[in-house]
Amino acid sequence: MPLWRKLVIVAAVDGLVLHAQGANGPRSNGGSNNEASSIRIDYKTNKITALPALASENIGKDALEAYGLVGLLSVASHSFLVSITQRKEVANIQGGPVYAITNVAIIPVSSQEDAGRAITQARKDTSQEDVSIDPSSDEDDVPDNENITAEAEAEIASVPASPTRDTTHARGISVGSIAEDVIGKRVRFGRFAANWLSRKNLGLPQPGALGQDVPESPVEEPPSPLDDSATDSKGDTGTEESPANDAGIQSEDLPKSAQAADLLPKLLRYTKLLFASHNFFFAYDYDLTRSLYTQEARKDQLPLHKVVDPSYFWNRHLMHTFIDNGVHGFVLPLIQGFVGQREFTIAGTEPKPSANSSEELSGGRILGEKSEVEGASTDPSKRDYLLTLISRRSVNRPGLRYLRRGVDDEGNTANTVETEQILSVPDWSPSHPAYSYLQVRGSIPLYFSQSPYALKPIPVLHGSADSNLLAFSRHFREMSRRYGKVQAVSLIDKLAGELKLGEQYERYTESFNNAGGIDGRPLQLEWFEFHRECRGMKFENVSRLVDRLKDTLNEFCYTIVADSDVLQTQKGIIRTNCMDCLDRTGVAQCAFGQWALEHQLENEGIDIDLGGDSPTQWFNTLWADNGDAISKQYSSTAALKGDYTRTRKRDYRGALNDLGLTLSRYYNNIVNDFFSQACIDYLLGNVSTQVFDEFAIQLQTTDPGISVQKLRQNAIDTSCKIVISSPSEEFLGGWTMLTPRQPNTLRTLPFEESVLLLTDAAVYSCRFDWETAKVLSFERIDLRSVSRIHYGTYITSILTDSQANEASNVGLVLVYRDGDINTLRVNTRSLQSDVDLSTLETTASANSEWDLVSWLRGSKPATTRFMAFKGLPLSNSTASPRLGPTGGTVREMDRVRSICLDIERAMLAGQSRGVDASVVEQSDIISLADAKKRTGWLEYLVYDIKKMVWA
Repeated sequence: MPLWRKLVIVAAVDGLVLHAQGANGPRSNGGSNNEASSIRIDYKTNKITALPALASENIGKDALEAYGLVGLLSVASHSFLVSITQRKEVANIQGGPVYAITNVAIIPVSSQEDAGRAITQARKDTSQEDVSIDPSSDEDDVPDNENITAEAEAEIASVPASPTRDTTHARGISVGSIAEDVIGKRVRFGRFAANWLSRKNLGLPQPGALGQDVPESPVEEPPSPLDDSATDSKGDTGTEESPANDAGIQSEDLPKSAQAADLLPKLLRYTKLLFASHNFFFAYDYDLTRSLYTQEARKDQLPLHKVVDPSYFWNRHLMHTFIDNGVHGFVLPLIQGFVGQREFTIAGTEPKPSANSSEELSGGRILGEKSEVEGASTDPSKRDYLLTLISRRSVNRPGLRYLRRGVDDEGNTANTVETEQILSVPDWSPSHPAYSYLQVRGSIPLYFSQSPYALKPIPVLHGSADSNLLAFSRHFREMSRRYGKVQAVSLIDKLAGELKLGEQYERYTESFNNAGGIDGRPLQLEWFEFHRECRGMKFENVSRLVDRLKDTLNEFCYTIVADSDVLQTQKGIIRTNCMDCLDRTGVAQCAFGQWALEHQLENEGIDIDLGGDSPTQWFNTLWADNGDAISKQYSSTAALKGDYTRTRKRDYRGALNDLGLTLSRYYNNIVNDFFSQACIDYLLGNVSTQVFDEFAIQLQTTDPGISVQKLRQNAIDTSCKIVISSPSEEFLGGWTMLTPRQPNTLRTLPFEESVLLLTDAAVYSCRFDWETAKVLSFERIDLRSVSRIHYGTYITSILTDSQANEASNVGLVLVYRDGDINTLRVNTRSLQSDVDLSTLETTASANSEWDLVSWLRGSKPATTRFMAFKGLPLSNSTASPRLGPTGGTVREMDRVRSICLDIERAMLAGQSRGVDASVVEQSDIISLADAKKRTGWLEYLVYDIKKMVWA
């Protein structure tokens, strides 16, 4: 089923009307498609209704022309249609054009007035004239509006720095200079900063966050597009534009009662910048998500979105409304990554050219440009070829540099990119062989992280050996399923910072092979210490790696396709990684790509060395553009070592360039990436709107690829094995809760997530190291010493509505008599304890991992102490709400009360006689009024400054 190639969007009275070009359907369908060519998206409800085909005279002049849809973005009660308004042809594969998105329009689906103003602004940005549709027109006859207008560029340039930068890497054109890139990152705050520093914000916190559990009510004032008179940031008013303006809405039009008033404009701003960054690609006639030899003919007329590889379908979540309503012709799959293409002319085989002959490779040229060597195409002794490079970023474990590292529970790794290098003839003649060579990059498939606050952060490993081996195995088995044999290549250093991670990679490879490997075949790992092998900036030494793997490369080979038949299949994949899978990986993959091209040309009867000859610089430039694109998508800057990849030379200027890029990455790591990561997870459908509430509180978000519930259950299980040493004690229950870092306090910040265990004899409070999965210390409270248990409202901060919500901020306090029946144990091998051991008596042996500390007071009277616990949020962005016995949502107060009653029942079961009154009491621990009194202006100020910087 073909795709609609051009759309016209009109703001009608009752909804947005999308009309496909041509009354008879898509050009390639010949009118055989029965799917509606016009649909209406109802305002506010997003209901999609098929409409009769519209005549061109009924469309009207105030319409927006689009080349496809990104999808429908819904945030709480607001929806926005994201459409492609500008594109650029970057390649031609098998006769069909491939486009990069260069601009998008975000249209609110709220009212005719709002949508109309957004359409008017989008038409102004793209310099579209009055739209009129000729039903018989061919879409390729219409200009593509290939270049972003100056006004649109200025609009994007005014957006704060983000992980996806504007870059023109298409068609082999080099990425802009570093100076231009830095200029494009300038930050303009305008009313955004003024709002954050206003007296209202300094005096009272902003209302709640997206996705907060609050009663639903109709929105009286939906977000409206910006008036034409206020859109130009350099207009007559002289005021800077608001961040909301990029999406056609004004911040004062957003709901005042939710955190969306602060974060929705930035989400829309980021969405526009992300999809207009030249890093998203589409084709109407070719499946970009799959390699050349896995293309499907689609003779059964299945919609393209049903046959694409879901691992690379980046707008699937945004398209679900259209998919669910069966309007398949409007569903245009997008990939993120890189597409570049170069045509080049090469000498024939008679006579065989020398490796250094300048006649050997006349020069590469961008698709559609005139040959750099006159007469190259008519000289019978020369042959024309086309080299296409496609990189596909996976939607599994997506995100940014230090916020997405290693592996997730399903075996997906961060920064996984499949790169395909295709060699063909320019006209894609079916009878002439086409060659495809695949490579993959991806993070080391272990649980690890690195702090974004250090220039050279040391990797920290997480999880148990079993959990790491399970994720490791899942990853490589999936790799084998996709590609056959796997050769892993690690480029990290054998120095202190990276050595431990590399050794663990080797250790788990050995364990994996001992367990059977991949279908009985061992996984091969080549550790090439890149910086040592290439010291002195001699990156050409990467050829040593190619030489080491020569036998493997020859075994895996490449794919050959001719006349729709696969003559030869690539039998395995080279999987390359460094720490970021960017700079060192890019140099190595370029070397493997060079090996493939040389051998493919040799199969054509041409013996050539692509080494460092100047006529072959187009090849290096193409790979450097690919590296820059992937680097910008993952680390916010162009790739390091790009000068070598382009020129095969390295000098001090390249090193200084890399220093500047490193500092730019560092800034983005600690400032921009946290919110950008939340946006990426939300746009892909991996999290709910609750992610923005989490961000408003923590200024960071959880990792949806790591199961929080599994981590907490593992923490409870681990704690049980360690702290409940007596076989006579029966385990009754375990929970994870927040507790103040300092004992015997209620509001010592920061709170830590700890493990609370209950047996028939005692209550255990365990401090847990969530990175190493170890118990740091625990306190055992004998049930006989417990005197009272309080539960109730427990508010520790009022900076956001969710933090000040009395119904969801609940905790308990365990009051007990201090005495010799209670003990504290500290794990001296995992952490330097905060406990002052000089005031306590150590009774355990010096060689024991655990030092037993008994609280012996001698003749001193027993004192009363307490232990405070606060319930975790009822749900988070990646977890569903807890369900009660009847399926209803459990209130947080009821959950905490249930824990208290469990403790009381254990106390009563251990006593020989009953008690006259319950020890469980409901009373406020810290009420909302008390929390307001305890929150000073400095705390507000610090939070507002942080949020101005991070959000």
